[in-house]
Amino acid sequence: MEHLPVLQIVVPLVAAPLCVLARQRALVVGIAVVACWASFVMAGLLLVRVLTSGVITYQLGGWPAPWGIEYRVDTLSAFVLLFVSAVGALVVSY
Repeated sequence: MEHLPVLQIVVPLVAAPLCVLARQRALVVGIAVVACWASFVMAGLLLVRVLTSGVITYQLGGWPAPWGIEYRVDTLSAFVLLFVSAVGALVVSY
């Protein structure tokens, strides 16, 4: 659960090259469906965590905010993320 904010980004980024490398249509569709639904589930978990704990901050690379990259998830961004990932999961399943 600690790395859930960055997994929301990493899973689709890893799935995209896998889809390019897989030459069979059924395998590509399977990877895309799994990645989209996994993103939707992670977005739901992030929304629940934000609603219970408040704003989530994640420092990429371990550097503090002025020098490093800080990833923040607040209530609005969690709702938008859930909506966008739901639309993506439904479209890829269609």
